[in-house]
Amino acid sequence: MNTALVNVITELVEHACASEKNKIGYEIWKYHIKPMVPIAQELATIHKADEEIVTLAVLLHDLAGIEDFSKRKQHHIFGAERAKEILAGYQYPSDKTELVAKSILNHRADLNLPKNSPEEYCVADADMLINIVDVPSLFYDSYHQEHLGIAEGKTWRQSTLQLYWEHVNPVSQAQFLDRFTLAKRLSQGNESENYSFETDLERSFADLVEKACLSERNAYGYGIWKNHIAPMVAIANELAQLHSADSEVIRIATLLHDLAGIEDHSKAENHHIHGAERARLLLGEVGYPSEKTELVAQCILHHRGSVLMSKETAEEECLADADAVAHMSDLPSLFFVAYEKQGMGFEEGKHWVLQKIQRDWQKMSKIARERYSDQYNGILNICNL
Repeated sequence: MNTALVNVITELVEHACASEKNKIGYEIWKYHIKPMVPIAQELATIHKADEEIVTLAVLLHDLAGIEDFSKRKQHHIFGAERAKEILAGYQYPSDKTELVAKSILNHRADLNLPKNSPEEYCVADADMLINIVDVPSLFYDSYHQEHLGIAEGKTWRQSTLQLYWEHVNPVSQAQFLDRFTLAKRLSQGNESENYSFETDLERSFADLVEKACLSERNAYGYGIWKNHIAPMVAIANELAQLHSADSEVIRIATLLHDLAGIEDHSKAENHHIHGAERARLLLGEVGYPSEKTELVAQCILHHRGSVLMSKETAEEECLADADAVAHMSDLPSLFFVAYEKQGMGFEEGKHWVLQKIQRDWQKMSKIARERYSDQYNGILNICNL
């Protein structure tokens, strides 16, 4: 590869993206063109394409619309001509210049343009795949740009990802299938079926908490049940086996752990303290064994990752782990809080979510980190794109 030429073109394009004349913003370099280069180079290997041509085409494919916004709608046409002009200035071979230009001209999936070379497929596929692997941008677009709710956002992201994927060549699909699957899973969050409770007591507490979540007094909305507490029960039940903890105690503690703040928002800041007392009262009313009641209360008292408290039992460790994993498993809700509720910008919101996930991870037990390391690493990869 002509590294010197690639470096010169890289500087030229980044400079254009940083220019005040670029109405799209520098983000097109940071989140689209720059990360698209390694994707295209990976595709060049599996398609047996010329990596240098693919790299140059990716760097130059949006340049015409960046330099002149009036050319944005037909940036593939103007981009091909601009690439020829630039490369001619560096006396780049005419046959290679023509292939770079064709790769730019035919890269737009929405136009279904014919492709006659592996280089053209690489550039077109990379343009689609960067949109798939950039999950934070999908969240930002669904919440900030489209102004969708959590449920509607999931539907929008699912259809958007599928549309991108259908435009990718089967050879490229085979290479990126795992990453596509990860993007779908992370963008949808908790999709597991709710836990089927084993006792009438657990079912009665589930009904109580769900009704509290449905109440107009609940400042968090019904989503705290649907997206956090209900799916957290299955997570907690699995972790109870790994921790050798009392699974019934864990399930009950999971159902009740946020109840105080749901019933009375003024108690939200110290909901772990008020929640422990609420659990003692509820369990005392039904004659639950006193030693198990106290274990449930201690689990709730010590469950918060943001409040450092020592945990003395496997059950306490288990509930705290389940709460952290439930947050980690529900990226849609976290990004919704960042982009919609708190009105953060793209970079700020992504950083906020990542920091929360990392804080939770550091406070999780070794048992939980071993179980969920793949999920955690997947989140780090998509947030650090």
